Amino acid sequence: MTTNRLSLLSRWRAALCVLAGLTVGLSSASARAADEVKLLKAVSTVGTRYGQTWQDVTYFVVVKNLAYEKQVAIHDKQPDGTWTDLAASYAGDAGAGLELWKVTRQYQSWGTTPQPTRDLEFVAKFTVNGQTYWDNNGGANYHLGRADGPLLPRANVLVGTSYWQPTGDVDIGIDVKNLAYSKNVTVVYSTDGWATSHQVAATFTTGYSVGYSYVSSPNAQGVERWQARIPAGTGTPAYYVRYEVNGQTYWDSNFGYNYPPIYPPL
Repeated sequence: MTTNRLSLLSRWRAALCVLAGLTVGLSSASARAADEVKLLKAVSTVGTRYGQTWQDVTYFVVVKNLAYEKQVAIHDKQPDGTWTDLAASYAGDAGAGLELWKVTRQYQSWGTTPQPTRDLEFVAKFTVNGQTYWDNNGGANYHLGRADGPLLPRANVLVGTSYWQPTGDVDIGIDVKNLAYSKNVTVVYSTDGWATSHQVAATFTTGYSVGYSYVSSPNAQGVERWQARIPAGTGTPAYYVRYEVNGQTYWDSNFGYNYPPIYPPL
C-alpha cells in the first residue's frame, strides 16, 4: 500500500510538472522563432492632463512574409496574471521579404475597461501556415515600465519621430542605445532625389515631451534621445541616420526606403 501511494504520488508530481511546463510554455512562449518574428520596438508613455492620467503603448513587430494569411499579435500579461493577445495590423513593407506590423493601446487610470496604467510584460506572436512562432526575448519575456518610453531590443538606432516646423524645418527625434559615452549621431538627407546629399549633426537631449507625457533620456532601458533639424529648403527631404560608437557604424534607413518628413505617417 505504501509503495502504491508513493508511486501514485510520483505520477501526480510528474503530471503537475508537465502542466506547469505547459503553463510556462503558453505564458512565456517557449516555441521560440529563429527569425520568423522579431520585436523591433515598444514604446510606453504616461500622460497627465486636467487631473486625468493615461498610458499610450505602441509595439512594432517584424515578421517574415511566409503567406498572405497570417496573424500577428502581442501576447500581453494582464494585471491579474492572465495573458491575452493584442492583435496587430499591417504597417508596411520591411524589405527583404519582411513586413512591419503594429499594435497600439491606451490604458486609462479612471476606469477598469481599459485597465489602469501598468508596467508591461509581453512577447511577440506570429501564426502562419498552421504554425505559431514566438519571440520571447530568449525565454525572459520583454519588460517595459509604464513611463519608460522606447525599448529597442535589437536595433541600436531608430528614428522615433519627425515632423515639419512652421518655418519649413524638419525636426527629427532619434533613439539610440547608450553603448558608450562618446558617440556621433548624424542625419544624412537629400532634397533632390539623392542627386546631392547633405549632413546635419544630432545633439543629445536629457528628456523630451510626447504629447502630455515626458520621457527621460537616457531612460530605464538604456535608450537616449537625440535631436536633429533639417533646415528649410526648396524640396521635400528624405533622410536616414548614421550612428557611430565604439568604432562601429549603425544605420537606420527605414528598411532601405529612407524616411519622409512626417514620421510616423499620419
